[in-house]
Amino acid sequence: MKIKSIKEKIANKLKTNTFFQDRFGFENGIDITDDNEVLYRKNTVIKNIVLVANVIYTIIFTIISIGDPTNRSNWLLTVLLFPVTFLINHLLGKMIKRGPKDNLSQRLSMYLASFYMFLSSILIYIKLKYGEVGTDAGGNYLAECGYILIYISLLITAFYQDKKMLKYVFLWVFVGVTILHFVVTYSVVASAHAQSIFEFLGNFFAGTQFRDILIRSILLGLYMLVLYIYVSMTNYLQEERKKEQAKRRDVQLEYTKSVTNVFGFGLPNIKYSEGEIEEASILSRMTKRLATILNMDEAEIEDIAAFARLYVDASVDIDINELENEDEKYYKIRNQSELGINVMKRLDLKRRADEIVRYVLLGYNDSEFIRRHREMLKDKKSQIVLICDIYISMRSNRVYKKASNHQTATKYMSDYFLDYFDGDIFSNFMRFSSDFDAIYSE
Repeated sequence: MKIKSIKEKIANKLKTNTFFQDRFGFENGIDITDDNEVLYRKNTVIKNIVLVANVIYTIIFTIISIGDPTNRSNWLLTVLLFPVTFLINHLLGKMIKRGPKDNLSQRLSMYLASFYMFLSSILIYIKLKYGEVGTDAGGNYLAECGYILIYISLLITAFYQDKKMLKYVFLWVFVGVTILHFVVTYSVVASAHAQSIFEFLGNFFAGTQFRDILIRSILLGLYMLVLYIYVSMTNYLQEERKKEQAKRRDVQLEYTKSVTNVFGFGLPNIKYSEGEIEEASILSRMTKRLATILNMDEAEIEDIAAFARLYVDASVDIDINELENEDEKYYKIRNQSELGINVMKRLDLKRRADEIVRYVLLGYNDSEFIRRHREMLKDKKSQIVLICDIYISMRSNRVYKKASNHQTATKYMSDYFLDYFDGDIFSNFMRFSSDFDAIYSE
């Protein structure tokens, strides 16, 4: 029951992550080199953010209406807000659904979402400013909470990472918020009617209202500057990523062509007889036994046993015509090329085993021949496979020799093959040679 509960929690967490990624992930399976596709994804994400914001606005107005039930206009605005926000979301969704190829619709959606978020934040600020809810002896503290929505709208606009649009938005927002300070926040214009222009300016600059508006404007300007720097940095990194992605695709294309030329005509067409397959199976069991004798760990033993018969088991498939995703094509080609390289290494070992046996029997295994093979066979796995391969070659019929019995094979190996291997590997093979005879005789 406990294990089941843990699995359910993990499954629920994965579902939650997928739900969030599908709706708010900015790089959810998109091609970052395609500007239209990126804008389309950003619009989709910001539309979902706008939807969440609309729900929050409705909740705010509902709280205001409950807190001030005698004011009928609150309930009227609350009721009217829902269809308006629904209409905005529907319009955004309809424009965005035209797809990434319709760049005009995507750019209009970007400007509409940005304008709506700013306008709605201003309207809610004004409503909170003049509402009875949130007002006490210290002033209208709830209106200051609503002021935060203006900053949030700017942050959402910055998500588009469009510097040109950001400049215009910042300019109009700064002008709009400055007017808001004078008309709504402090009603400075309304209080100027009973004063001359000089009296008004003198009182305004000497009063706390001017200092407050100045500080608000400086903070707003600083916030805009930070956002603009952030967007500039992000744009630069995005452009660099696009360049790297384009380079990667060029390399990937060349890599795919090269791998297709190398592996496309040889390895997939090799067919093995039942005798060759059986020989590979015997070899695999021998290498497993020798690796066990050498006290190698279980993972290494299984890896060597699989490598020994890889050439008859592996199927190199480089057909990528059915795949549409470029990344899927790349990873398939890469994985299949790695498999192909390992198969070729295994076939090279098999060829070397026959070559060494043939040269020994013909008397051509001079010191240079031995040195050349030793330099190519330094890793333990290759030596284990090679010594077992040589033993099987000695015991089997080949075009250049007849099969030898166990005693003859081991005598030849003891006399002529020691120099090809590390002493530990060779001595253990010879010490337990009866085990390999038993495996071969099965």
